[in-house]
Amino acid sequence: MIPGRTRQLAVSAGLLACIVAFVLGARWAVVSRFGSDLPIWDQWDAEGLNALVPWKAHRLTLAILANPHNEHRVILTKLLNLGLTAANGQWDQRVECVVNPLLPALIAAGLFVLGRRGLARRWEAPLALLLMAGFGLPISWQNIVSGFHSQQFFLIGLSCAAIALLPTAAPWTRRWWIGSACALFALGSMASGLLAAAVALVLVLERRRCGEILWRSAAPTLALCGGLVLAGWLSRTQVAGHEALKAHSASDFVVTVVRALQWPATASRWLGALLWLPWLLLARAVLARKRGSAETPGPARDLGLVLAGLGGWVILQLLATGYARGAGGPEPQSRYLDTLVFGGVVNAMAMAWMLDGRKAGTRGRAALAGLGVAWAAVFGIGVAAQVRESLGIDLPNLHRTLSESEATMRSYLATGDKDYLLHDTIPYPDPQAFLFRIGKASLRESLPASVRPPLALVPSGASSGFGSILVRRGWNAAANFLRDGPEPASPATPALVNRTVWGSFGAAGPAHWESTPIAPGGAGWLQFLVAGSAGNGHASLVLRNAGTGAVVAEVLPRKVPGSSWRTALVAEPREPFVLVAEDDGPPDWIAFAGPVEMGPLSYWAWRTARNGLWIAGASATLAALLAMVAIAGACQAPSRGTSSGTL
Repeated sequence: MIPGRTRQLAVSAGLLACIVAFVLGARWAVVSRFGSDLPIWDQWDAEGLNALVPWKAHRLTLAILANPHNEHRVILTKLLNLGLTAANGQWDQRVECVVNPLLPALIAAGLFVLGRRGLARRWEAPLALLLMAGFGLPISWQNIVSGFHSQQFFLIGLSCAAIALLPTAAPWTRRWWIGSACALFALGSMASGLLAAAVALVLVLERRRCGEILWRSAAPTLALCGGLVLAGWLSRTQVAGHEALKAHSASDFVVTVVRALQWPATASRWLGALLWLPWLLLARAVLARKRGSAETPGPARDLGLVLAGLGGWVILQLLATGYARGAGGPEPQSRYLDTLVFGGVVNAMAMAWMLDGRKAGTRGRAALAGLGVAWAAVFGIGVAAQVRESLGIDLPNLHRTLSESEATMRSYLATGDKDYLLHDTIPYPDPQAFLFRIGKASLRESLPASVRPPLALVPSGASSGFGSILVRRGWNAAANFLRDGPEPASPATPALVNRTVWGSFGAAGPAHWESTPIAPGGAGWLQFLVAGSAGNGHASLVLRNAGTGAVVAEVLPRKVPGSSWRTALVAEPREPFVLVAEDDGPPDWIAFAGPVEMGPLSYWAWRTARNGLWIAGASATLAALLAMVAIAGACQAPSRGTSSGTL
């Protein structure tokens, strides 16, 4: 028999692992289905012109990294994405989108640990499931499929850690130094990063008011937080063109904030008011404490103080957004919804904390329980509606836009025809400004596989039975078919616009094609598009060592393509190689396009994202089983022996 304490720790560790795995897997699945490797919008400025270009020119400095992007100094996001680009050799948004979920996964894990320390054991399983749903499901879809939006998670995670650690840690201890570092780094996440230090300062003053700490213990933290708030305020920047985005009146400001507070119950303001009631009750209980109160020190008391601060931090974020982006009183934008999800989790934990503080049989316990059930129903129904909208409308629309942008970019890079970029289906809002950005050699040479020009293939004299076709098409011009030899692919095979295709479909007998030697570029992987009978044993496409003729790799799609194009990836050889295609003659044939180089991290990001749905499903199943075990254990031992907050 496993001792009860050991079993409880094992279940908790399992739930923690499931939270992390589900958040990662669910977000990766969305990236795989709807994402792209092509950088879009703000990335061409913040990451491209203000990080990648100076880095390639060997003149990148901290001052350049600290240059504001709009009102924000997104230093951490620039450093992360620049590091990924340097390691990958290509500027790939999918790589960023696969790495970014580590941040919300860590935030969810941290909240689980925080709740487990301060709440009764019975809340462990519900909290784990709430965190999995809140941070894993595609609620804030922009933050999942945009690699640039790690700034949102840096802001939430660092602020949460600073508020949880600084007010409750003794100065100069390890917890205090970690909290101090988080508060400092929060200034490099977004413009509102200073609010974490401001909230921590208020919480320390609250502890001093209650007599929990002396002034000499509070002074270092107060001085640190005050200095960080001052530094953040003095480093703020104004963007003249964004004056139109600010709230134009008190009505705009109030409506914007109220709409954010009532999310996700957007259909009813009355139901929306219910969603922040748990935090309001907790904040009232915490602030009503009297100096020298007899409340027992412990994790539960600290949790009440921290939750009051975290909820207040979310409110301050909403106020800042209402001022800076409140023109017309809009609904909260997708990129801000992770902050609102965080606020929802804080309210749920506040509700549990309040219920823990109610003694059995006291008046009001039933009312609190009813409030908890109503809160869960309203929040759950609202989140479900948000997920349906994201999966049914927002993400499919974005996927179509990204696919069109990829095709446009490929055609422009293949033809040099600027007309391809002078319309809306490009990855930047201003066509003329984008022409300037794509004209930067350091950006063009760093483009990802989806738009990267393929390696040039030149047939050797040993080739026979293969033909080639180039469907050259300008933006408004009719297609020009440049065919050499027999028909390379079946009539049912879609044409690859502005890309040369080699194939043996029209050959009368066995066919052979061989390229001249190709020098490896060192990218890591080669991405092929293959059609025909590749993989059925009667047609092959292989890479051979240019010197020895030994087979280095075989290009095999996962399924025999037939008349469709399928992707196949092989590791790029380190020595010069030749590409050799062969078939046994009709009815077998094979067609292929020149390979595109793919960076090593691009390959692993692509593979990882493809497995996201499986990871999410497996972790959700395991979490459900562990939750049942945790609930059963909590029923046998309802109290963990921790002290909870009181009203």
